[in-house]
Amino acid sequence: MDISVRFDLLVGGGLVVGLIAAETWIRSARVVAGRNGSPATARRVRRSDRAVAVLWTFRVGLVLLALLNLAYFRPGANRVVGSPTRAQVTGTWGGDYGLGLVLRPDGTFTSAALPPHVGTAAPVLSSGDGDVVDTWPAHGTWTIGPGDLNGSPESVIFTVDCGAAPSRCADHPRTFDLQLETNSPDGGGGPALFYYLGSPRDLSDQYPFVRAP
Repeated sequence: MDISVRFDLLVGGGLVVGLIAAETWIRSARVVAGRNGSPATARRVRRSDRAVAVLWTFRVGLVLLALLNLAYFRPGANRVVGSPTRAQVTGTWGGDYGLGLVLRPDGTFTSAALPPHVGTAAPVLSSGDGDVVDTWPAHGTWTIGPGDLNGSPESVIFTVDCGAAPSRCADHPRTFDLQLETNSPDGGGGPALFYYLGSPRDLSDQYPFVRAP
């Protein structure tokens, strides 16, 4: 389950618990006030009802925010590297279906096979043998900078060498972004260069290129 969904459930459940606790306190106070028999005491209880509910809700929100920080931002949990270094991304990266990339220290890259919509969509497989449809070889340059897909602050940005004729890039992107995470999804090893296939907060919905040993 996406961590954002889990957190939404946690927030919703926590607020409900907080409101129930506040309502229980209010009713208990009203009972005490009724037994006391003092109109002034009853008025003070009524005036404090809303303040108590707001206070309980605020306290629950603070606790849930602290839990989010512990669960999502502790070392190892937030796997996406916001500002990767060149040393972290230089090397050979392999994907499923024989796809892959080689990033060199001089800022160039090559690939024998990439999916047509690398950086934005999942590889499309043929119905027969399960191979990727319309793979293409690529070479060009790479750099690290702000990405375009609302993911981590910085990505690896690839610029494809289309040759003298721009039409050579007609069937694939001229540029694409990949992000870095410390370990790929579903226990597939790591680190990995990847692109999101859906929500940029859902680490399980992505296509990874895992670094070769």
